[in-house]
Amino acid sequence: MRHQDHDQELAAVLAVLLLVGITLITRELLGLWPAVAVGMAPALAVYWGPAVARRIAVAVEVRRFRRHLVAHGRAAG
Repeated sequence: MRHQDHDQELAAVLAVLLLVGITLITRELLGLWPAVAVGMAPALAVYWGPAVARRIAVAVEVRRFRRHLVAHGRAAG
């Protein structure tokens, strides 16, 4: 278990270093506000991603169920 924890810590550190590096490069190439957007986008995606994915999945299933009801109603009526 200890080896797995170490690997997760290493992955987190590398992800942060990569994010900081990309943000700094973007700031030099494009300016401050695009760099802020690039830096915050992954954090927002991680934070809001699961909720958005659930909403999309529910919307798809509701649409599929409505189509099924419409098709079933036409076949029965």
